[in-house]
Amino acid sequence: MEEPTSEALDSAIPVDQLAAGKAVLVRGPAMSGKYDLLLRLLGSLADCSILVSTSRQNRGARSDFAAYGDPDCFGVVDCASRVQGQDDGGGELVRYASSPKNLTEVGVKFTDLVDRFQDDGVEHVAVGLHSLSELLMYSDTEQVYQFLRVLLAEARGMDWPTVAVIDDDAAGEAAVTTLTQPFDAVIATRRDDDGRSFQYRAADGEPGEWVGF
Repeated sequence: MEEPTSEALDSAIPVDQLAAGKAVLVRGPAMSGKYDLLLRLLGSLADCSILVSTSRQNRGARSDFAAYGDPDCFGVVDCASRVQGQDDGGGELVRYASSPKNLTEVGVKFTDLVDRFQDDGVEHVAVGLHSLSELLMYSDTEQVYQFLRVLLAEARGMDWPTVAVIDDDAAGEAAVTTLTQPFDAVIATRRDDDGRSFQYRAADGEPGEWVGF
């Protein structure tokens, strides 16, 4: 997995601002580095993280995150294992949802994991959601939008930053436009002959320069 450099992130993304309870959407086509940026941001925004993982199982997600942050302070709402007939327990920082179809259940598992971190005295946690386009395979845009609003409100209420990912091609422009609305910033990604790059834009600002990674 190719890792975005710290210099690229620090120069183009206001990590300190986002860490104060802001929400950012990472959008772009397949294979353009969205998942890498998500993990890197989670590791940069807080010492501990929670990932709502719609397609990556707990073990894989935790292994992926180890390159970016502390896997021992990394919680996972695993929406993939039980769909595949698997559930390995995974420890105290894992909660299993039956599938990405049941947004209410996913939300309950997320809140349960939030409570676990708070019971442990962890005050600041970065929240990740990978991915909104996966949720759109099972629910319509309005249902995903309402789920997203509730999750973001819960995170913002604790001043926890949130990073979500959406695949432009899979979701379609209309869905992406709607689901962008609750976010404070957007990071667009692309891949061309020169490699991968990203562009940061605050909701009330102009797009920045494209930065390679």
